[in-house]
Amino acid sequence: MNHYYGIVEDRNDPLAIGRVRVRVHGVHTDNKSDIATPDLPWSQVILPTTSAGLSGFGTQHGLVEGSTVVGFFRDETDMQDFIILGSIAGIPADGYLEKENDELEPRSASKGFNDPRRLTVADYKGTPDGANSPEAPNRSFGLEHALDTAPTKPEKLEIKYDGTENKTTNPTVTKLPKYPLYIDESDLSKFARGEGDYTLRDTSSANGIPSKAKPVYPYNKVLESESGHVLEIDDTLDAERIAVEHRSGTFHEIHPDGSQVTRIVNDNYTVVCKDDEVWVGGKVNITVGGDAKITVGGKTDIESTGNLSVVAPEVSINGGTIKLNS
Repeated sequence: MNHYYGIVEDRNDPLAIGRVRVRVHGVHTDNKSDIATPDLPWSQVILPTTSAGLSGFGTQHGLVEGSTVVGFFRDETDMQDFIILGSIAGIPADGYLEKENDELEPRSASKGFNDPRRLTVADYKGTPDGANSPEAPNRSFGLEHALDTAPTKPEKLEIKYDGTENKTTNPTVTKLPKYPLYIDESDLSKFARGEGDYTLRDTSSANGIPSKAKPVYPYNKVLESESGHVLEIDDTLDAERIAVEHRSGTFHEIHPDGSQVTRIVNDNYTVVCKDDEVWVGGKVNITVGGDAKITVGGKTDIESTGNLSVVAPEVSINGGTIKLNS
């Protein structure tokens, strides 16, 4: 059985079963006038045994346009049924060497072995990847997804606290193809490489503590999504952590000593449908920047073995007002 390398050029499987289109090195040309991305056959992806691949159980693959994969042809004679065994991380270059002239060919959405997505669907018109293209006038279909509707990691995210709608500021797409996002740097997440930025997890300004993150490669197992969500399971010695961070900055982190920190950058809602018991072995401090209201449907008991202090300009009980500190 021969094995081949290839580049994923499309993941929008109309059957939604996880197939991708792959341009295989040594089999397909990079000339899209000969074979455009929509003309590549769909390839199935082998999933790990941790995924059932049945009835919605388990996980899906994480391949994107531009991913390098390795696999084999189930039909070695016709070479139309490619099976993907896995993906390969590396250090992306700004292009690839053209064997004929030994020159670096820059990345371009108009050539194969690259992320083919353009800024909008309308931009495919008149190209080999569009419907009824000049090279394939009888092909009624083409690429149907573009960068303007794809996941994007924002440069910054603004949270409004004045009642107005939250606003996400996404980076402007100026270079095509979109993937790879950078060059001359490992494909592995910066968090996995121990180069992530954890300053946003510092809660010391709100009587909290900084993150204890000191990951060392290769002990931090990281899942980072296209829009900027991060899941870390870190086994670094003396810095063992579990962390989940939303791209907005909301995060939950368990520290090496078992302490945990949660920061919510926007509203928080908790619903408990039955009993709720909280036991605190030490002290409790609650600071509320705005108003506070407690509504109890039944009897209320407040018991203290020490002094009970209430400090307020006025105290209202059953409609009556008691002025304090007068």
